[in-house]
Amino acid sequence: MCIHRNVTRVIDGDTIDVEGGLRIRLVLVDAPEAAAPGGPQATSYLTSLCSGKSALIDEDDFQVGGDPFGRVLAVIYCGTTNANGAMISSGYATTYYTFCSASEFRNDTWTGCSTPPPPPPGNCDPAYPDVCIPPPPPDLDCSDIPYRNFRVLPPDPHHFDGDGDGIGCEG
Repeated sequence: MCIHRNVTRVIDGDTIDVEGGLRIRLVLVDAPEAAAPGGPQATSYLTSLCSGKSALIDEDDFQVGGDPFGRVLAVIYCGTTNANGAMISSGYATTYYTFCSASEFRNDTWTGCSTPPPPPPGNCDPAYPDVCIPPPPPDLDCSDIPYRNFRVLPPDPHHFDGDGDGIGCEG
C-alpha cells in the first residue's frame, strides 16, 4: 500500500503520526527512544526531515499487520527524501537487523541489511548470527523467543529451521 499523507507529529526517531490517525513505524530503522541517550537528537533530525510535510508512505508488504503496537511498518518519503535511509545514514539510527529477513525492503541499499550486523552482545549461539539466542540448555522453541524469520547457520542446536532453508521460526 502506498498513500500520501501530511505528517502531523514526530514521536521519536523512528515513529511518526500522519493525517487520518495513522501511526507509522519506519521499517528497518532502530532509533533510541525520545528520552534515551541520543533520542532527542534522533527525534529532532526526523522532525527536520518530515514535520509538517507531505509524505509518501510505502507499507512493507511482507509485514502488514506485523507491528505489536498497531503501527504501519513502512518506508517514508518526506518530500524526495527517504527518511528511513536518512536516519540510518546520518548515524541517528541503526539498521534493525532482526527484521531484515522479514522485510520486502531488505535488498534496498539504504537498509544496510546486506552488511553483516555487529555481533550480538552476551551469551549468543553463533548459529543465529543476527539475533541473540543463548545456546542450549535449555532447548528453546519458537514460542520461547521474540524473533521471527532470522538467519540460521548449521548446526542449529535449537532446531528453529525445521525445513532447512536457512530461516528460523518462519511465520
